Amino acid sequence: MGNKIYCHPLTIADSKSWFLFTAKGHYHENLKSAKAEFTRVFITFGISEQIHTDNGSPFGSVRTIQRFTQLSYWFIELGITPVFSDLAHPEQNGRHERMHRDLKAAFAKPSAYCLKVQQRRLNHFVKEYNNIRTHEALSMRTPADMHDFSTRPFPERIPDFDYDAKYKVLKVTQNGSIRWKSYYWVYVTASLIGKYVGIQEMGNGIWRVFYRNVFLGFFDERYLRNKEQATRLEINLV
Repeated sequence: MGNKIYCHPLTIADSKSWFLFTAKGHYHENLKSAKAEFTRVFITFGISEQIHTDNGSPFGSVRTIQRFTQLSYWFIELGITPVFSDLAHPEQNGRHERMHRDLKAAFAKPSAYCLKVQQRRLNHFVKEYNNIRTHEALSMRTPADMHDFSTRPFPERIPDFDYDAKYKVLKVTQNGSIRWKSYYWVYVTASLIGKYVGIQEMGNGIWRVFYRNVFLGFFDERYLRNKEQATRLEINLV
């Protein structure tokens, strides 16, 4: 922007109707600002079954199991399944990327001097995109014409989750690991410290780890040898 500070717009859209829920400008992309804006959108429009994002922070991380972050686990707690584009394949979320190009063309050149004025431009773009622009893929209708509100309301509190009896239920400790058979550690993720995961036996020493109803990874207890170093989960058995 004119004040030499980069504006990071958080955009949330419906892939079916192309309806753009928000384009919220931030000076920094972080968990706090993203969660606050998603909360506002969820309260207004309801929650979805899935959320498709790229792999950038705070949405995903290539260094964590299943690429999940703290934001991902919050989505899971709300009953939303996180879905990620493959690395370096933005075309897998092509509609959203095209909207981003239109957004950048509309407000980035030239950009406003400060975030407050830039946000007014972003708000104007959202209204125009939803209510005025027609799209051939929508039979020349606008996103506002096509959008339906979700029937799933945003909960006032995170709902409790009870694992089935077939699971061992273990707490993720302060080092991001679960304690296994008193002696060993299996690292899960620091994003779930203080939360409970479900462990399901598959046979031959193989165990599957879930957070709520979402699969995280495997571990093989036959290879737990080092009592001082945690074993990490694997996504695939081979």
